[in-house]
Amino acid sequence: MRSVLSFGVVSALLAVALPGAQQQERCQLEIVTMPGTVTHVTKLTEGGTRLDVGGGLEATCGDKWVRADSASWFEGRGELYLFGNVEYRDAGRTLEAERGTYYRNEDRVRPEGNVRLTDQSSGSTLKGPLLDYYPESESRPVERIFAPGRPHLTFYADTSGAGTTTPFDMDADRMHIYGDSVVAGAGRVVVIRADLNAYADSLDLDMGRDELWLLGDPSVEANEMLLEGDSILMLMEEQQPREILAWPNGWAEGRELSLQAPALRLYVEGEEINRAVASAGDPSRTGAVDMPGRDPWAQSESEDYVLVADSIDIRRPAGQLERVIAVRRARASTVQPVVAGDTVLGSDWLVGDTITGYFAPADSGGSGADEVELDRLVAAGEARALYHLVEETEEREAAAQPAVNYVIGRIVTLWLEAGDVREAQVVGPSTGLYLEPLPVSTDGDSSGVLPDSLGGAVADTTGMPGDSVKTDTLVVPGAGARSR
Repeated sequence: MRSVLSFGVVSALLAVALPGAQQQERCQLEIVTMPGTVTHVTKLTEGGTRLDVGGGLEATCGDKWVRADSASWFEGRGELYLFGNVEYRDAGRTLEAERGTYYRNEDRVRPEGNVRLTDQSSGSTLKGPLLDYYPESESRPVERIFAPGRPHLTFYADTSGAGTTTPFDMDADRMHIYGDSVVAGAGRVVVIRADLNAYADSLDLDMGRDELWLLGDPSVEANEMLLEGDSILMLMEEQQPREILAWPNGWAEGRELSLQAPALRLYVEGEEINRAVASAGDPSRTGAVDMPGRDPWAQSESEDYVLVADSIDIRRPAGQLERVIAVRRARASTVQPVVAGDTVLGSDWLVGDTITGYFAPADSGGSGADEVELDRLVAAGEARALYHLVEETEEREAAAQPAVNYVIGRIVTLWLEAGDVREAQVVGPSTGLYLEPLPVSTDGDSSGVLPDSLGGAVADTTGMPGDSVKTDTLVVPGAGARSR
């Protein structure tokens, strides 16, 4: 049994489509009834008619196909209701829902109940309790979908079949989708892609521009690193993440160190973050103002050292921390004083125009294969350093405090062991001062404590009163000495 429904029903079923579908020229809809199908036409008192189809129906229009257990068409109001196991299919998309409504006057479709939209070419899916679909038309050049009720979108960016198969999984309290490339989400946004997790109050994904914006207390977790900022922007290339920017008040923390600055930029290669840069960024966005006497913009902290500078560049090839480069007004100092309670000489520090920290695999039985530790620090350009050492000799009794070394040179290199200075090298012309602690008193007097007058001699200044040595290259200490 075959019949042809009214022109309004044709328009309604044509409108049930997925994002990216093109509204085509209207064609005549053909209803295919099944055994037990019942149709009934009723004239309504307010005008118009009502057409009811029950017992199951299928309809085709060109390459489009739709089915439902039953349907009702109100011609006067321009509303079509589909009930029970609603399905839609065309050459590239499918739709499934428990029921659906088409509003002719608004040119809007609303499927409800376990809605699932699928793009057959890419495999992208949108799931939720309901959605409103506004198809493309002469008055609406870009189709639009509004999905409330916390939908879930699985978005495969590559539709060519030659790219990655890793999708973006997105959840939000509500989503707006424009065409086939723009997604806006609001309310408890979660984005997951491989080992990258992102959270925010709102997002804006534009695959045409290869950008993902996260706003409202955003954060990104990737490669055991946490990134935060007032706003976060992910830049992509060929639909793959390549850079992640956070500003203002950028902050990142990984298993090896933390990093903060007005602006942070993370570089992604494959699935790994292989570089991180902290700087003032764009002052119009970050509010960073260059003025005399200001503090350095960037700060990085590892287990043993704090590093500050105007900019810091962290290199992590293949996700393994290798180098940290601090540029302009760089200073590295120990997190905890070497001598407890001594605020003048108690900490090791190193300053210079630039400081480079080199990391090496950790030599510890309890460390994993990817664990690293700071191996050496190199300061260049008006470099200065103060560090502590304890001599290992059997001929003399250990001092109450370690010896203090203060050196000035063009380049100062500190070799470290377990966070302590093991050896230093100064490339000249260089100047240095070595303060040897007094030996432990045999009568119990704590004469090994350095007097204040010596403390003043090694304050953090470019000049150095008292005894000093000058040479082109100075290596201290010699064999048989170690820190602390």
